[in-house]
Order: sequence, then structure tokens, then C-alpha cells
Amino acid sequence: MKMVKRIFIFILIIFTFFLIFPKEIFACTIFYTIDKKGHILVGRNFDNDRDGGRIWFITSRDGLHGMVILEQLGTNMPYEGMNDAGLFIGISAVPNTMPPLSPFKPIRISLEMVKIVLERAKTVDEALNIFPKYYVVFGTFLGNPMVHYMIVDKEGNSAILEYIDGKMVVIKNNTDSKVMTNHFISKPELGSDSKTSFERYEITKESLNNVNSVDDAYDLLRKVNQKTTVWSTVYNLNEQKIYLRYKNFSFVFDFNLKEELSKGSHGYDLSLMNLENPLTYKESKNNFTLRIHFGSGYIEEKNDYFGVSFLISSLKDKKYGIEMIKFKDFVGIGVVFEKRYFEWLHLSMGIMRYSENMGINFKFGWEPDNHIPFKPFLALRQDFILENPIKTIFSINTGFNFEF
Repeated sequence: MKMVKRIFIFILIIFTFFLIFPKEIFACTIFYTIDKKGHILVGRNFDNDRDGGRIWFITSRDGLHGMVILEQLGTNMPYEGMNDAGLFIGISAVPNTMPPLSPFKPIRISLEMVKIVLERAKTVDEALNIFPKYYVVFGTFLGNPMVHYMIVDKEGNSAILEYIDGKMVVIKNNTDSKVMTNHFISKPELGSDSKTSFERYEITKESLNNVNSVDDAYDLLRKVNQKTTVWSTVYNLNEQKIYLRYKNFSFVFDFNLKEELSKGSHGYDLSLMNLENPLTYKESKNNFTLRIHFGSGYIEEKNDYFGVSFLISSLKDKKYGIEMIKFKDFVGIGVVFEKRYFEWLHLSMGIMRYSENMGINFKFGWEPDNHIPFKPFLALRQDFILENPIKTIFSINTGFNFEF
């Protein structure tokens, strides 16, 4: 019972920690149209309660597409972007609802899907096929709101993807997939957290036929501009050009994606826009894991324990490090080797010293490929203490990983 209470208190502390993160305010507008040359244009107002941001040009590598993205939270968490195949994807916030539950799929935060799609897809259909491979998580609990996605390719195909009532819903290649604000297109009766969502949606939809150029697109973006608008972008998917205006600046920066990618991966701070002093791009990667875990098992009698591990990532899905664990009457310390199979199955082996005796342990359980801030796991653990006779502890082990 004491162990259950400890686990409950630990989970409550973690939950409270992330719950106090401020809720992001998004009042965004995204649309696409065809200009007088037959080119596909995508217009986007990004709204938030924080200023600043960065635009990044990331070159292709390892078979992945090169791209341009805009973000405020890091290069793995963009709000929008276009790749070198002429594919656009962007997000806007919607009311909270229940996404599908898929605990045996790789877990990704909603904003990460923007970069994943840009890396791997050329068309709308290819992009839509990527989403079912992941368990996408949302919510202010993770620092981000519920969002839906608008995807457009250079052939003029478009789709809006929404997670609603436990299902993935796609609105594709019709007038309802040309405009997206801050309410569900598939279920508008749920309303919106943005008071202007429906008004902006109707203004944009009614004005689309008058958008025949980049200038026309910016005129429409000005019509639906909000006090919280941080940047306005227009993408020409066929010419691979990006037009960017930060806040209420009158000047519009224009970038050619191919030319920027030829300079290597780099970026610019939107609040400064010093094109002579670009930012250095660094791939975000977590190399270290701090694992806090609890367990309860039997060695002649019930034996609860608490442990801490510090692990270093080596190759893909492999880690090694040290573990310290406190049982009821003794302490264990040693080295551990871990590997994940099938993107959710965790196997590990440890060589330990349990007080005055050596021993070995094995662990088998659920630990998905997971990108949320704290990473839960649940496993069966077997410790063998090499004394005469050999003692064994069979236990249920659970806890959280923190990666950095």
C-alpha cells in the first residue's frame, strides 16, 4: 500500500508540474488558392500570446526532404513549413477532444508531426499515410493545445486532418479543405476557444476567388489579422518561394527555398531578421536518460523498492548506464544494458552487486518510442542474487524516463 501511495504522489507531482505551463493562445488562419499563373499559394497568419520565433532552412539528409519551417519551441516542434517537393503543412488550435488511443505505436507530440511529414512526404496522400503510424498526443498538459492540420501539395491537392471523438477524420479535395481556422471542420458544432474563428473562416472562404497573387493573399491575411498575429506567410508551392512578414512590419521578406538550402542548414531570428548573421542549425537529440522507477515483489516476503538509473544512448534503440536500487533490507548497484524492439517492447539486463553478493537482473515490458516530456513504462523484473542458495525477486516495475 505504501508503494502504491508513493507512485500516486509521484504521478500527481509530474501532472501538476506540466499543468501549470501556460496555455498557448492560437488564433490562426490558413488557406490555399491558385494564382493567375496556375501556381498553388498557401497563406497563413500565425497567432500566439508570445512574440518572436525563428525560420529554419534544413537541407536534405539520409533520404529525407529539405525544408523550411517556422517555430518558437525548437526545430523539432514547428508550426508550419514547406519541403523541397512542394508540400505544405500547418497547424491551428481547436477545442479539446479525445484523440485515438494507440499505446503500442510510437508516441509523438502534435507539433512534431509537422516536421515528420515534411521530411518524408511528397504529396497529400503520402502525408496522410504517415499519421496512422503514430500515436499523436495533444493537450496543454504537454504544453501545446489540441490542433488540426492542413496539408497542400503543388498539384493542388489539399486535406484537413482532425482527431475527434477518438477517430482520425480527413476532409480532402473539396471546398471544405481550402480554409482552416480554429474550429473543427468536420464537427463545427463543438465551437471554438477563439471568438473570431467562425468570422475569420467565413471572410476567408468568401474572399478566396479574389486571391490571384501574393499581394492578394497578403490583402486577405490583413483582413483576418488579429492583435495576436505574430507572423504572416505566403508559400508558392510550385516556385518554392516563401514570403514572410513579422508582426506589423510593412516589409515582406522573400526567400527562395532552393537558394537557401544551397547555403546549408541555417536560420534567422524573426524579431531581428539579420540576413547577414544567420543562426546555426543544430539537430535536436536527447543522448541521456534519467529513469526513476518503483517496484514491488517478493523475496521470502513482500519487498518494495525504489531505484534510479542514468543511461547513455549509443546506437538506435540501445542504451547503457548505471542503476542504483534500494530494497527493503539491502542496496543494489550495477550496470544495465537496454534495447527496444518493435518500437514498444523493452528488454534489459543488469549486472549488479546486491550488498555483499553479485547478481543479475532481467526486465521485460512496455516502453514505447515516446517523445512526450516524461515517458512512462511498465515491466516485469526478475533479480537473481547469487548467494547460496540463489535468491530471486520477481516484481512489477514502473516509473518514468526523463530525456535530455
